[in-house]
Amino acid sequence: MKGRPLLVVDDDADLREAITDVLRDAGYEVIVASNGRNALDVLARSNPLPGLVLLDMMMPVLDGAGFLAEVRNHPEWADVPVVVFSASAHPNLQEDGARGWVRKPVDLDALLEVVAQHVVK
Repeated sequence: MKGRPLLVVDDDADLREAITDVLRDAGYEVIVASNGRNALDVLARSNPLPGLVLLDMMMPVLDGAGFLAEVRNHPEWADVPVVVFSASAHPNLQEDGARGWVRKPVDLDALLEVVAQHVVK
């Protein structure tokens, strides 16, 4: 396994499973959450913290923007890199607190490249 686990946050179970499979095949440990609220719970229980969060922006319960706002309010989570994936236009990453972006539908090679670029080991 390559360093700390990755957290995949998406409400689409099929996409979450596909991304998880690709990341595991690439040697990463993966944990998952189905929305931003669940992802915050995962962060609160994680030791060590994930080396990267892959975050969908459009989800029920707590969307990606809400998750990012909550993370900014917890200094102990501030160093966890977040890469968003979205079907909408390129987000303002710096404003949102994310470090990278992958467009949906997700190109798996591009996803692996972004993960390798931003993951904390």
